[in-house]
Amino acid sequence: MTSAIHDPADEIGSLCEGWTEVVLEDLVVHALGGDWGVPGDGHPDALPPDFVRVSVLRGTEFKSWDEDKGSTAAERAVSLGSLERRELRAGDLVVEISGGGPDQPVGRSLLIDEEALRQARNPLICANFCRQIRLHPDVDPAYVALVLRHRYDRGDLNVWQSQTTNIRNLDFRAFLAGLTIPVAPIVEQRRIVARATELLEQARQVRARVSRLPNQLRRFRQSVLADAFSGRITEDWRIRRRESEPARFSDETEWQVPEPLEIPEIPESWTLVALNDLVQRIQYGSSHKADGDVRDGVEVLRMSNIQEGRIDRTNVKHVDRGVRGLDAFLLKRGDILFNRTNSPGLVGKAAVWDLDREAVFASYLVRLSCDTERVLSTFLCSWINSPWGRQWARTVRRDCVSQSNINSSKLRRMPVPTPPLAEQKEIVRWVDNLFRFADAVDGRVAAALTQADRLSQAVLDKAFRGELVPTEVELASREGRSYEPAWALLNRIRDDRRRHPPRISRRTETVASLGEADRRGARGSRSKTVPVWDPDPVLIAFRQACWGAGKMTEDDLIRDVAGRLGVTRLGRKVRARLVEHLATAVERRIVARRGEVLEGATPTFARYDDDFLLQVTRSLLRPGAEHDIATVVRSVASHLGYGQVTTAVRNRMEGLFRTGVRRALLGLHEGRVWKRG
Repeated sequence: MTSAIHDPADEIGSLCEGWTEVVLEDLVVHALGGDWGVPGDGHPDALPPDFVRVSVLRGTEFKSWDEDKGSTAAERAVSLGSLERRELRAGDLVVEISGGGPDQPVGRSLLIDEEALRQARNPLICANFCRQIRLHPDVDPAYVALVLRHRYDRGDLNVWQSQTTNIRNLDFRAFLAGLTIPVAPIVEQRRIVARATELLEQARQVRARVSRLPNQLRRFRQSVLADAFSGRITEDWRIRRRESEPARFSDETEWQVPEPLEIPEIPESWTLVALNDLVQRIQYGSSHKADGDVRDGVEVLRMSNIQEGRIDRTNVKHVDRGVRGLDAFLLKRGDILFNRTNSPGLVGKAAVWDLDREAVFASYLVRLSCDTERVLSTFLCSWINSPWGRQWARTVRRDCVSQSNINSSKLRRMPVPTPPLAEQKEIVRWVDNLFRFADAVDGRVAAALTQADRLSQAVLDKAFRGELVPTEVELASREGRSYEPAWALLNRIRDDRRRHPPRISRRTETVASLGEADRRGARGSRSKTVPVWDPDPVLIAFRQACWGAGKMTEDDLIRDVAGRLGVTRLGRKVRARLVEHLATAVERRIVARRGEVLEGATPTFARYDDDFLLQVTRSLLRPGAEHDIATVVRSVASHLGYGQVTTAVRNRMEGLFRTGVRRALLGLHEGRVWKRG
């Protein structure tokens, strides 16, 4: 039990007066994984016995939570026992632990509120790729939800993520034990929530309005193409050039308009021509495997490299240069690439290759080499991408299980409204000018969206620096009254948690006690649980136990650490081992002795002085060896009981490396560091 009152803000210079810092786990009273259950959209009698319908929140509900409040949740069924343990209440947090993707970190969170519960068709639970968190009632869950959003947006959760091919996973246990939360006095938490919510809602509304502009610009571009190929865009041009010759083509190929499409209406001086009569070659792409070396291979354009009618060389693949017959697929400036196979909504898109660089094209693409005396490649490509052309693709495509296909015979018979070359050039000029205007607006929209995101981040930055609303210390001083600081709130929560231990689901391999690990170690088998011979996880537990706490006796601290490590029986051998680790924690300035009591010595990494950190760093470097900087930073942080490498830790270590170089104690070059002297 806490034996004396102590304000940790005395030692945490980055926190406001009256605030403290705590790991998320110390605020949690209940944490459990979700349940996907069984299909629940059939007749009630078809459900298994003792099963009940539920609405299940998935990763797809996170993105539009503020607007939809889970109205799109999946209807499933789970057992009554599962529902009893997992039913979400107002104030619960849901954290995504699996999903995301290469460009989207996992770890998004949402706050269950009364509105979400009121509009839910069934009781709410979360899916098994999520975890529900219930906080101690003395902390405002909306405040913690804002902290989680802030940390996610800053990328702080990336340290607890792993990634498979396309899915990211969050180490939930490490996340709970490692994420630090700045805690304000409870009344200040509520003021922060009220003001931040107001400002974030304004930013959200601005972002929502701006986000509609890209679709409007997309419709604008389509309307430009519709006007271009109806002849309206060059109507005045034709009037000024009445003497110009109409387009004349021989009808070698019969064009076809599939039902229910109507024949395009065109000016008198234009001619409808089958696409086959406007090109010199239609060629399917290469089927060679795109696994070549990026350094000396040849670029291979795939269907993903055609975006919005243009070539996008992002994530381009390569094929070995020595592949036989590769020269036949080399692209030339002016070639049109037509996407013959793709999803139903994307098949039939096209782009012009307008670069002077070596590249070939893959088998799902078709090369159209235009007859330059009849048609401009930019004109023909714009027709393929026009509203009529996209509707034609949707009409003639052949749908398979997950993809659609348009074969070359249908493509050859596509009708193309064809004016004289001079008018084609005028049409292309108009389209280019209007598209450039749309591109400029697109750029401003992207900048506005970035600014809106930065505004939201700035609001949260100010909130957790104590700058968004008057602090409780300021108000209490102004009003001549006392107040309850956050460290007193935290001590009360910890006392309550000792009397009523939280229910946090642990996997089997993490619940074995240190005594169990000790017994396995005595038999010569190293356990995958928290091993007592490995100080790092134990030192992390010591640091977390001291974070924001007051002075405590050695017995209280040992029991707190044991509880964090999942110890159910604190026997003599385990206690002795933890006392040994306590001595190490004191030596490493994680814990400080103050007479008969103990307290946290250095709560933030930045408070370690240069001399001490240089001594630690040099002790971890092997003589005569160079080490990766990121590895050294992780090793130093772990050595000092930090469960994560935060931006503050990285910044402090970068400064330390420079200091070490100036003192001739460290060497540093191109991301490598070594010990000197």
